[in-house]
Amino acid sequence: MLMLTGCSISVSAQMGNSSDLIKKIANLKQKTGYLRDTAYTNAINQLAFFYADSYPDSALVLLAGQADQCRKAGYPLGETEAYKIMGNAYQTKGNFEKALDYYERANQLAETNNFKKSIPGILNNIGLVFTNQGNYPEALKKFYETLRAADAVNNKFVFGSALNNIAIVHFYQGKMDEADSAYKKTLDIAVQMNDSIRIIYAYNNIGEVNLEQKNTAGALDNFNKAYQLALLKNNPEMQVVITNNLGNTYLKEDSLQQALYQYENALRLSREKDYGLATCKALLGLANVRYRQGMLKEALINGLDGLEKAKQMGQTQLSRDANKIVADIYEKSGDGMNALKHFKMFMLFSDSLNNLANERAAANENANYQISQKELQFEKKSLQQRWITFSAFAGLLSLGVILWIIYRNKKRLNKTYKDLQQKSELIKAQKQEVEDALTKLKSTQALLIQSEKMASLGELTAGIAHEIQNPLNFVNNFSEVSNELIDEMKEELDKGDINEAKSIATDIKENLEKINHHGKRADAIVKGMLLHSRQTQGTKEPTDINALCDEYLRLSYHGLRAKDKNFNSDFKTNFDGSIGKINILPQDIGRVLLNLYNNAFYSVSEKKKTAGENYQPLVSVSTLMIKGLSGINRVEIRVEDNGNGIPEKVVDKIFQPFFTTKPPGEGTGLGLSLSYDIIKAHGGEIIVKTKYSGTAALAERKDAGTEFIVQLPLE
Repeated sequence: MLMLTGCSISVSAQMGNSSDLIKKIANLKQKTGYLRDTAYTNAINQLAFFYADSYPDSALVLLAGQADQCRKAGYPLGETEAYKIMGNAYQTKGNFEKALDYYERANQLAETNNFKKSIPGILNNIGLVFTNQGNYPEALKKFYETLRAADAVNNKFVFGSALNNIAIVHFYQGKMDEADSAYKKTLDIAVQMNDSIRIIYAYNNIGEVNLEQKNTAGALDNFNKAYQLALLKNNPEMQVVITNNLGNTYLKEDSLQQALYQYENALRLSREKDYGLATCKALLGLANVRYRQGMLKEALINGLDGLEKAKQMGQTQLSRDANKIVADIYEKSGDGMNALKHFKMFMLFSDSLNNLANERAAANENANYQISQKELQFEKKSLQQRWITFSAFAGLLSLGVILWIIYRNKKRLNKTYKDLQQKSELIKAQKQEVEDALTKLKSTQALLIQSEKMASLGELTAGIAHEIQNPLNFVNNFSEVSNELIDEMKEELDKGDINEAKSIATDIKENLEKINHHGKRADAIVKGMLLHSRQTQGTKEPTDINALCDEYLRLSYHGLRAKDKNFNSDFKTNFDGSIGKINILPQDIGRVLLNLYNNAFYSVSEKKKTAGENYQPLVSVSTLMIKGLSGINRVEIRVEDNGNGIPEKVVDKIFQPFFTTKPPGEGTGLGLSLSYDIIKAHGGEIIVKTKYSGTAALAERKDAGTEFIVQLPLE
């Protein structure tokens, strides 16, 4: 919703534009004693007012010391306007506490000096602050005071603004028909006054009502009308507000890319101009889009940024919306405790915005305003007795109606209170069920993750067993041969053939060296197994990435061979020798590599069953040093297979926990999810490229297969 300020200074009408004002100020500075010149003071106020909505920091710089200077010069009207414009600037920045402080100073000065024409605009702006803070009873009170004050001085401009802002409260309370009717009245008033800014506001607000009524076509039509006019008038504040609303509309239509584009533009422009409210709304919009896209980490960053912004501004409604999306993200991420914490905050803010006190305050203030209007009409007419009698009768009748309404509302309140008690008990019971379910879910998740780790360890152990068999065979064979050579050497010594005995001793020594070599190789394999199975301490260490890739490739291959004697596949490597050692957690990166290798070998093995004799399974592994233009280098590890590939419709899901393309019982769906988390924890990326050949018609395509690219930054 776009709320309208009450303004007593019209820059476009009085001074044309900011360049004219700057020239006028420069000319006035040529005069002696210009600081005490009211014309100079007014020009400064006018220029600051021009900047307050779009360049609030510039406005505050212009007004620094302005109020004190007006006080010294004995010019209270200038001081009043300075305070009010400072309130406008702080409201634009989203600092509502400071805005309210300056508005109240302006109102006190206006009351003291009987500036009746200034009072309506100030009251309207105070109402805006209360609306932004979610304090609807106080907001309505100020808006109705504005209507009375504006009507008393025949200020249609502020009257229309207050009417628009009352409609906003109706909108927040869900009274869309009343809000739509009021906004269309404000549009008519703006057109009659030829006020382009108010026309933009009206189109935007009608579009928001359309959106709430699920009329997205109408919403887009009205938002685009508002946006084109905002571009024509070069109004960046309106552009960013409407861009956020276009994002909301596309989000409701589930056009996520369009919504993302609009929110990103809104965030960029709002941060450039330091628009606090618009920045917060854009962040929450991005959080919603990325939540729907399954980008939970990015969504959480945007959501928490938006929540912090809402807290800083004391914005009740945005705090409610921020807690809702953050709770949803935590819930989908499996973080039940944080989800429950933010859901409770969402409910608290929702209750504060929708309680019955707001409804009663709206009805009471409306009734008071209607009675006040009747009294003014009667005073303006005749003082004859029949009008006085009629007035008294009308007052008594109104009092009777009000008393009846109070009685009826009291009965409804009692009934509502009982209903709320029952709902509260139901919510407590449901909360306990949710907490129990969450506990069970966490336990199940822990078991599944442990199962995945044990499966990974089992495959690794099978590979290691196969690898260690080779050096053990060498040790056994050379031991047996050496034993036979010792017997031969004894025979030659008995014969006295020393030279032959020495020759045999030389052979025995060579055998022992080979036994020692292969024993050390077996020892290295065992140490590697222990290194992989130990709990990581989170400390990175220099690691030869090429050696790590090669070691786990062979362990994966032999592990699968140990499980399935019919499994066979070629594999080749192409390592960049310039990489050297990089700082990583070798155990964690080893788990990632093992998962990628196992998936690649599984894919080519499955394709071999259907592709025919001409198909040759192949898994390729390569590393490459990439030198970035910005000076930040990275290492790429590519694992490529010529298997069936991954269906396009599930590619976006493969990194989600518990999602698997394997048949039931052959995969937990956690391998790639854990790999994704490990690479992210290293500050890297994991990318998948694939071409699918799952149908019979495509089964023979030679370019099918999958490539996983792991990018690790060099520290």
